Amino acid sequence: MVEAQTASEGELNTSEVLLTCIKDGRIDVLRAVLAQLAKAANFAAQVDSICCEQGTLLHYAVYLESVDAVRTLLSSGVNPCIQNDEGKRAIQLASENEAIRSAFVQELLQATAHSNLGRVCQMLSSGVDINSVDSPSTMNTALHWAASFGNDDIVRTLCESGADVSAVNAKGDTPLHESISRGCESIAKILLQHGADTSIKNSNSLNAFDLAEKKESPILHILSADSITQKIRRATSVDSIEFDRSSVISVADTSALFGNSAEKVSSTPIFTDKLDSWTDLLWPQPQYLEFESEASCWIFPKDNRLKVYFDGASEGEPRRMMQSIQISTPLLSGTDLDLEYRGHQVAESHLDGQIVCGVFEDDDRPGGYTLTIRPVGIELFASDYSGIRYGFATLVQILRIHKSLINRQKIALEKAEGVTNGEISELRNLVQPGRIQSLVIRDFPDMNIRALYQDFSGCKILNSETLLQLATRLSYCKANYLFVNFEVRTTDRYQLCYTNRERFHMNQVCEELFVKMVPSLDLQTNYIEPFAARQILDNFLDDFPLSKIAHFGPNLSSILINNRPMLNSIQRRVSRIFLSVDVDETNAHLIATLPCYVTLCVEGKYPFEEAKHLSPRLNVVLKFSATDTGYLCSSPESTTRKSVLAGKLGAKLHLAGIAMCDLSTGCEIMPHSLSYMAEVASVGVAWNRSVDMRRFSYLLPKIAAEHVLLDGQMTALFEQIATIGRVEHELTKYNCSPKKTSSSSLTDERKISLAPPPISVYVEMILNPEHMMLDRMTPTVFKKARIELRKCLKALDEARKQLPYNFELALVLAEIQLVTELMVLISKLGQFLCMHVANGGNGEQSSLFTASQAGVVHLPMTVRTDLANSLLAIRTKFQHTWLSRNIASTLPNALKIFDNLFRALLPPSMQDLGKQLL
Repeated sequence: MVEAQTASEGELNTSEVLLTCIKDGRIDVLRAVLAQLAKAANFAAQVDSICCEQGTLLHYAVYLESVDAVRTLLSSGVNPCIQNDEGKRAIQLASENEAIRSAFVQELLQATAHSNLGRVCQMLSSGVDINSVDSPSTMNTALHWAASFGNDDIVRTLCESGADVSAVNAKGDTPLHESISRGCESIAKILLQHGADTSIKNSNSLNAFDLAEKKESPILHILSADSITQKIRRATSVDSIEFDRSSVISVADTSALFGNSAEKVSSTPIFTDKLDSWTDLLWPQPQYLEFESEASCWIFPKDNRLKVYFDGASEGEPRRMMQSIQISTPLLSGTDLDLEYRGHQVAESHLDGQIVCGVFEDDDRPGGYTLTIRPVGIELFASDYSGIRYGFATLVQILRIHKSLINRQKIALEKAEGVTNGEISELRNLVQPGRIQSLVIRDFPDMNIRALYQDFSGCKILNSETLLQLATRLSYCKANYLFVNFEVRTTDRYQLCYTNRERFHMNQVCEELFVKMVPSLDLQTNYIEPFAARQILDNFLDDFPLSKIAHFGPNLSSILINNRPMLNSIQRRVSRIFLSVDVDETNAHLIATLPCYVTLCVEGKYPFEEAKHLSPRLNVVLKFSATDTGYLCSSPESTTRKSVLAGKLGAKLHLAGIAMCDLSTGCEIMPHSLSYMAEVASVGVAWNRSVDMRRFSYLLPKIAAEHVLLDGQMTALFEQIATIGRVEHELTKYNCSPKKTSSSSLTDERKISLAPPPISVYVEMILNPEHMMLDRMTPTVFKKARIELRKCLKALDEARKQLPYNFELALVLAEIQLVTELMVLISKLGQFLCMHVANGGNGEQSSLFTASQAGVVHLPMTVRTDLANSLLAIRTKFQHTWLSRNIASTLPNALKIFDNLFRALLPPSMQDLGKQLL
């Protein structure tokens, strides 16, 4: 009691001393006392307690209008949020005293600059205007300071607290300008996510695009993605489609992304990769989903066993329903749940973990299902057996997503020092351990054909194991067609790459997965006699005796369209025929009269001129390429464009389906894992064409990791795929965009827009190392590309540390790492070319330098040897990953893509050695 009284008296004496210092203006003594008190454990109790009529020490200093005292107290860490007996905070006593208010603002700015998140929140809670400026002469807000000096959390907090993301300072710079000048990509991304206006120009007449291009900033690709997303937002229908052709649909002209086209971009906030609900990870997105009361939850069974019952009134056979369910059972392994079948439901069947299934035929909605999750159990009723398959796959997705998010919660808590409280709370808000909120899902496909198209006309031929694994993974996302395309050369002997046993096994497995395997054939030319073509067709159909569907490529299709008797005779062997055709006015009259058993496969593009030549009576499937022709990787922007276009055209033309094609484009050495996101997106749009791909494009890495790799922790792999795609496309856009000159005219711009699509800088340097077009490239541009790619390699190394013991995940990671290393090497080559060739090899600018002279022959021998050694190491790694996915006989042709560059890099004296190494 005596000690407590003594301590209380000590605090009272301290408060009196501090009040006296403030009253007498002894700021030096005040500062010294506060510095001494800061070492004590009860510092807050001594300086933040109510000690006078006005309130706390800070209230008293504000009341006396002592600016120096206010600054000293704030810099010492006193709490500005304390209210006095009248319920007022200290800043509220300042009235119109701008000097006092400025002291509070300066404390906010200092905390912002030092990334002191707690102090920033305190100052904002105390009543400091978040858009206050540091001084009338500079006009910088707290967000300007955060963009220049703070970290991501500070910027995000200010944006979420209502800061003006497009505020301009005295120089006309916005926070986005500051982040670009700083070169901080993550902060620029946060500002864009909160609606930063990229079109605002500063006093130097530079908007965000101009500044990024001037500084050759890697942030440029983020600005480009923002521009694309916001332009896609404006599209409402195919008739009035408002895509900016230069930056959204056409890959041919992308220079607008580097120009002033940003001025036309809406300032509407763009979508982010943040989950609003755990249901965002369901894929495809259900047509209808409704949660019931928050208090109503389904509890996980105590024995970790799901009991399947069959409704007694069901029209389906229990055996076939079991087969439909059993397909998804292996995927339950990640949920710690087992499955057991209990037979028909009886009145006493109400046990925890029960699932009641039934088939009630509905011819109007094939593949449709209704999934109900309630406290008494789970009900799954479908229109057919495929609906049971899809409905149970959705249930498995729900259980896996729940388990994945719970695991992320645990990891976040274990590593709390590396995760902000906001991220942990976000995960907690998404799911609760051991329970799922009651919900009802009614779902059905908008399009009957959700296809994957594998083209084996080039050097890439997936082995049967990889092909079936692809079908298994994508059927989980409700894909239901697998086209397997072969090309036969008329000058060669007819032979397919798979054995009879492999073809039979693939067909059988696909049938069990509710996937229709469609054999596809084409010739390298349509200049062939009809009887010879018929002989090849008969041989091909003999190799697939169980298939009732077939697809024929453009060359064979042109023959069949003009030879109707041959087409009818083939229909006697296969009941349904797909024909890939280029529809135009010359063949429209023939196509319009095709029989009903024919489905047309037409390339999806914008503008879709074929629509005016297609009769409404025809069934049409749109084909999109999973990769971009002439590039190593597809960019996330092009994937979004294709998905949005597919949805718009699907609504307008009432399509039969969508096929995402992994085509042989000349760069098919790229692993199939780079196409997963595009395939997932197309299947999602084909199932539910109303899904907003503008938003879900940002969630594709998470969705693909969850449902293709079956591990939500591996999102980083697909994020790096997106990054390397952006790097390749942005460098190519920059190199191909026209140089700005005062004499440029509208005619010049039209010529540029009509130019053929550009070839990737990386592809050109691999295939044509002696004559490369590097007009606009500089060493700095390639260096920054290498920096971005090395960040990818670092992220992949971090992902490797979290990698479970799983061969498939390890192989996907190795494939992505291999592509990234190849791009790093080519970027290094480009950097050396710009340094040595453009400077004539002696440091002096060569006036005779032209793009056609950019060849590796101009590089020093030591540089060429080092690059050749690195390329040889990559080539060796490539062999291992290639043989894990493809038929072994295809390896020699696949390796040829490296050989030209390798020989060009080797000095003349080592060419004989090079032949031995290859």
